[in-house]
Amino acid sequence: MAVYRFRVFIEDDHEVYRDIELQGKQRFADLHAAVVKAFNFQPNQPAEYIASDQSWYEGDTVVELDENLEGDHQKIANHIFDPHQRFLCVTESYNEVGLAFELQRILKDEDGVTYPRCIKSEGEPPYYTQPPPEPIVDGPAEEEVPEMDIDMFEGDGPSEEEIERIQKEAEAASKKGDIKAPKIDFSKLGSITDEDEEEEDEEDDDDDSNDEDKGFDDFNMDDLM
Repeated sequence: MAVYRFRVFIEDDHEVYRDIELQGKQRFADLHAAVVKAFNFQPNQPAEYIASDQSWYEGDTVVELDENLEGDHQKIANHIFDPHQRFLCVTESYNEVGLAFELQRILKDEDGVTYPRCIKSEGEPPYYTQPPPEPIVDGPAEEEVPEMDIDMFEGDGPSEEEIERIQKEAEAASKKGDIKAPKIDFSKLGSITDEDEEEEDEEDDDDDSNDEDKGFDDFNMDDLM
C-alpha cells in the first residue's frame, strides 16, 4: 500500500517543519492528529483543509474537521493529483495557525510500522501556538530592619546578669508569698560617681556667684521712671 510523505510547514516560517508519513487509505483527520502531536499544538481544535496549486493559491475546501476530528470521509489517496501535491490548513492552537503541506515522496509501507508517524522534526513551534507563560507575581518586598548599635545601650541599665538575678528573686518571692522589692546592685546601673557630684557642685557654685553679681547696687531707680 502506498505511503505518502508530507512536509508540513508553519505557513509564515518554512524553517519550522515536520515530515509526516501516512497511508493512502488514511484520512485527513489522521493526518491532522499527527500534525497536532508533532508540533505540540493545543488538541481538540477545529481545522479546515484546502486544496492548493504550485503557487500556493487557495482552491476548494477539501474537508472541515470539528474539535473531535469527526465527519471526515476523505481518504488522502483520493486527493493526490500531483507528485508534489499541496494543501493548506487553517487551525487553532491558542491562536490561529496557518499550515502548508507539500508531498515529498510516495513510498511503500513497512511491516510493523504504525502510521501516521513523524520521521523528522526541524525548528521550534512559534510562541503563539504554545500555552501563554504563567504571570510572574512578585511578593511584597521585605523591609530591611536596620541593625541596632549595641554601643548605644552601654551603661544605660542593668546588665543581663543583674536582670536575671532580679527575675529569679522575684519568682522565688512570689512562690513564698513574700513579695518585696528586690535588691538592686546600683554599682552596675551606671550610677552617678563622686566625680559627677563634684562637677554638679561646681556648677551650682557658679550659678550662685552669678546671682550674687546681680545685687541691688546695680539697680537704678531711674530705669523705672
